[in-house]
Amino acid sequence: MTEEKKPEERKKRRTATEAASRIGAMAKAMNAAVLQAGEEGEPIAYAFIYSGYDEIIRAMDIVPAWTENYAGICGAKRDAQRFLERAESENFSRSLCTYALCGIGFDSWREELGEMPPESPWGGQARPTVMLGSGQMICDPRYKWYQAVQHYMPDVPVYVSGLPWPPYEDDYDYREVQDYYVKYIVEEMRGLIEFLERHTGRKMDWDRLSELVDLSDRTWNLISEAYDLRKAVPCPMGTGDAMNTMVPMTFMMATQEAYDFFKDLYDELKIKIANKEGEIPDEKYRLLWGGGLPAWFALTDFNYFNSKGAVFPAETTYRLVEPVYKLDLPKVSDPLEHLAWRWVKYWTYRYDKARKRPGSHPDIEHLIEYIEEYKIDGVVMHEAFSCRSWHPGLIWQLNQLKRVYGDIPSLILESDIVDISSYNEADTRARIDAFIDTLEAVKSKKR
Repeated sequence: MTEEKKPEERKKRRTATEAASRIGAMAKAMNAAVLQAGEEGEPIAYAFIYSGYDEIIRAMDIVPAWTENYAGICGAKRDAQRFLERAESENFSRSLCTYALCGIGFDSWREELGEMPPESPWGGQARPTVMLGSGQMICDPRYKWYQAVQHYMPDVPVYVSGLPWPPYEDDYDYREVQDYYVKYIVEEMRGLIEFLERHTGRKMDWDRLSELVDLSDRTWNLISEAYDLRKAVPCPMGTGDAMNTMVPMTFMMATQEAYDFFKDLYDELKIKIANKEGEIPDEKYRLLWGGGLPAWFALTDFNYFNSKGAVFPAETTYRLVEPVYKLDLPKVSDPLEHLAWRWVKYWTYRYDKARKRPGSHPDIEHLIEYIEEYKIDGVVMHEAFSCRSWHPGLIWQLNQLKRVYGDIPSLILESDIVDISSYNEADTRARIDAFIDTLEAVKSKKR
């Protein structure tokens, strides 16, 4: 058995908004609800964020257990190492996604003990009834993680929903094939419902599903409107807070609690803007978090940026919504078809913009849009060594941006999402210092 290790002491990140300061309690309550469901014999589904089935499982009263979130909690608590080492002892490579390794290590240990591993963060991760993969063009763990966990829980079935979207090519219009993708996704969702009904004994409430889809649409719109308020100068909320406020966006969608949270956030930001209250008293530099998952054990780095006069008005990471009223969705009566159209239109939202700029790409247009609208001075990205699918393209994106803006100041941080052994605070802060010097030099030249 892996030797138990105590988590390291850590400083807490200072939040700029009251809303972000509430997230810890909300997340704890969410995890506690899953543990309670396990004790009461309620159906629990291991699930991945942003996989199109939030409304489905909630309409069927199935409790989602977000395994990426629990790995992130372990990382933020600086208590992931023992679970990573446990997975390594089971012959899983440390080069795999450390979210997955942390989850696999935890599950194998829990199953061996017949109870939670000792001193598990927030009480541990409950045993699931079913596991829901997510066949996206994002990362291989969404296919394979839960299949690997079946080695320890062979009695827990897995369903992988296929959720593709039309690939971007500048020489054809995605609308020529979008109907095929929508039809395919609807069939996958119907298969998911049949799977859940068979393995949980719960039946789909179609009227409730329609209500929850509408609630999610309204929540998407509200999130977009709240985050757009961050265009204000000075910026009332930065990416450090957004890495907290993503919790109701990604783990509580299709709930009234999420909608109410973002209404409170919207109201708070409006007040801060009216009072000309920024995230920091003296805003000098406006930065874009241009990509990459954060190092959950090092969120205080955002406070270090703040101490240098830098704020992050926008980020591409975890801003997983667009205004629904801008997505050009067809009017349909089937809630599954609506979900499929919303999925396809979200991923193709910037295709037309990219085709108008020779050599561009939707990801680049996303960055350009934020740079222009949020008055950005420089771009920061984070390369997490264990996340192969998303992070390798970040350097390419920065190189493409140079075609538009020349040598826009940029910084690439390097570590991981939960593996703290990859992180060196002194080196990271030295690189931030050098980046701030570059920003000041560029701004001075412009002045």
